[in-house]
Amino acid sequence: MKRTWRFWLALWAGKISAAMLRALGRRGTTFPGVVAQRLDPECIGHLSLSFSEGIVIVTGTNGKTTTANLLANILRAAGRGFAFNQAGANLVTGITGALMEYVNWRGQAQVPLALLEVDEATVPKLCEQVSPKWAIVTNFFRDQLDRYGELDTTVRLVQDALPEETMLILNADDPLVAQFGQGRRNTLYYGVDRLPESRTESRETREARFCPQCGAALSYSLFHYGQLGIYACPNCSFTRPQPQVLAVQARMEEGKLKFRVGVSAYEVGFQGYYNLYNALAALAAAIELDVRGEDLEKGLREFVPQAGRMECFPLSEGPVTLALVKNPTGFNQVLRTVLSSEGEIRLLIAINDLAADGRDISWLWDVDFECLSRGLHRDQSHGGSAEIKLIVCSGLRAEDMALRLKYAGMPEEKLLIEHSLEKAVAALQAGRQGKERVFVLPTYTMLFPLRDYLASLDLDEGGQEKPSERLRKGRASA
Repeated sequence: MKRTWRFWLALWAGKISAAMLRALGRRGTTFPGVVAQRLDPECIGHLSLSFSEGIVIVTGTNGKTTTANLLANILRAAGRGFAFNQAGANLVTGITGALMEYVNWRGQAQVPLALLEVDEATVPKLCEQVSPKWAIVTNFFRDQLDRYGELDTTVRLVQDALPEETMLILNADDPLVAQFGQGRRNTLYYGVDRLPESRTESRETREARFCPQCGAALSYSLFHYGQLGIYACPNCSFTRPQPQVLAVQARMEEGKLKFRVGVSAYEVGFQGYYNLYNALAALAAAIELDVRGEDLEKGLREFVPQAGRMECFPLSEGPVTLALVKNPTGFNQVLRTVLSSEGEIRLLIAINDLAADGRDISWLWDVDFECLSRGLHRDQSHGGSAEIKLIVCSGLRAEDMALRLKYAGMPEEKLLIEHSLEKAVAALQAGRQGKERVFVLPTYTMLFPLRDYLASLDLDEGGQEKPSERLRKGRASA
């Protein structure tokens, strides 16, 4: 692909706009990408040519942000230089802006490798100009149907877009992902032998009930969650591939997720067994990138969860955990993690229906909120018990969330509707006692406002709220 005058104009205009944003005290990659794309719609292809070691993309419904950040931490531990859209701008404009950050004014990349989180719907557009050397595919679940359309359409578009020469790093336990490897030589599979939560039967909503090869109903010997598990088609040769990177002895100890792959032991500071797949995807990719064993272990062990991915805030009343929720399967896994602890639990669920969240909120009726209303929940895998004390519903669709919980059997006296973000957090914390655990579960457009607010309530070194925060609260109450 020969660089044209339009590319140089796009590159310089994009970098000038980025410099202006920095001068104004703002940091953004999307706007410079918008500017560059307007001037040269093919500039992302020109930019990609500069990265001598190639490009790694991470895509899928759930876990792509965490997987990308885990892999980035492993690469940093190994001392590898790479471009990265860490801000999560995973559409064409955001990716363009991110790549420009690592390319100088002469169009030369300052690092040899690029690591890109890519929205599923963006993969076909990206692959029109970029041929990734590696592609990690995490999983596929129904998500924002008003934007993506039916799931089988999304799966087919991603599968058809990935070039034949691209090395695919695939989740063997998801049949929708595993099918990508059929007829291809360049594949590496990762998976789990079993989880403490794995069952031989499942009543969960699952996407892949039928064989992608012949259409017969798939038979499962073990369910991990959703459609992930050990499966085979009774009518043809389609079956769960044998993972080259297989996790065994998965367990939670001291608040960390621990597991083994082969003879090596690993740990990562996560809650929730669903995060094991993110760790395995990053591990498999790092192996492909020739990262040394000690750097793999260090990168996983020292990883700090990113914004809204079971992120903990140490507030004066006690810690608060923030976890993004965006579709039925992901929400179910967060609820399972919430209920795996002992004692009383308080929840703040903040639901918006803006474009980034998905306008259609009917997906809430596919979430197993009934598990919250069963009184005393006993988790078979952990031997603990948890009881819901209060659920605060907030966001633009707070009433819809409360209605869904009422139909799930949650007593009305345990439900509170509060649209104000500050008042919702205050209500969540009011009268909090002892070892009560508190979780805040927002959709996309509520995530960062809530995160910023929780961060503003961080403790000072003396264990008290910051004076500026106390003053702000006093003014608000006045």
